[in-house]
Amino acid sequence: MVDPGGLGRGEVHAWHGHADAAANAAAQPRESDLATLSAQERARCRRFVRPADSVRFAAIHAAVRRVLAGYLDVEPAAIQFGRSRCCECGQAEHGPPRIDWPATGISCNLSGSAGHWLLAVTRDRRIGADIEVPRDLDVGQMAGASLTAAEQDYLRSQPEAGRLRLFYRCWTRKEAVLKACGVGLAGSLRKLDAAPAHTGPVELTHSCRGGPGRWAVQDLPAGDDAGAGHDLTPEPCWLGAVAQPAAGAGRVWLLDAAPLLGSA
Repeated sequence: MVDPGGLGRGEVHAWHGHADAAANAAAQPRESDLATLSAQERARCRRFVRPADSVRFAAIHAAVRRVLAGYLDVEPAAIQFGRSRCCECGQAEHGPPRIDWPATGISCNLSGSAGHWLLAVTRDRRIGADIEVPRDLDVGQMAGASLTAAEQDYLRSQPEAGRLRLFYRCWTRKEAVLKACGVGLAGSLRKLDAAPAHTGPVELTHSCRGGPGRWAVQDLPAGDDAGAGHDLTPEPCWLGAVAQPAAGAGRVWLLDAAPLLGSA
């Protein structure tokens, strides 16, 4: 069980897990995972065309519930989720996720990519997370659609071999901030400068209604010291970022969900 007293004010617990093993080993979701999900989550699970996607969805969302249950001191299946209103349009359909029951100051944000998932958990403040498993893509084309002019100039000035990782550094930082605001990709990626020249942690400027104008963003993985902002060598198999309001921001702790959850 997670000790909720260990989550200091402003701090973030960033849980990383990997569901590919479960997806490759089973044709159907585990009954233990399905029993942990809500009726709405089970219905969504059934809509996947590929069995592996259904297995992965059930495994990840059941794992998230098990992690959060350690903070909330309730059964994983009893947790009820909802959404806050989007800070841009005021609609709740795509606003940031929230825990509706039990009553709590805990807030969280989930991201997934190719079987990897990242769950950021904090108290009494906005939080955003993004994780990406790098894949080959046309960096120039993607940069033109999602980066500021200054970011594009910086990428062009760097050795070609490092541009893909720099693009993902920009992308994950932007996504983390926009998800903390609750707008996701509906926000303008080209208006948010992710400061790619800096290894992090960084403070980024982005205003949203009801939110702060400055955001503390931590890249993940970040070496042995999550506050030091070191680059990793060799290249990690996944890249991520967590964003929280800069005022009162605390340390981001990267935690491995596997020992806590076993095969879940």
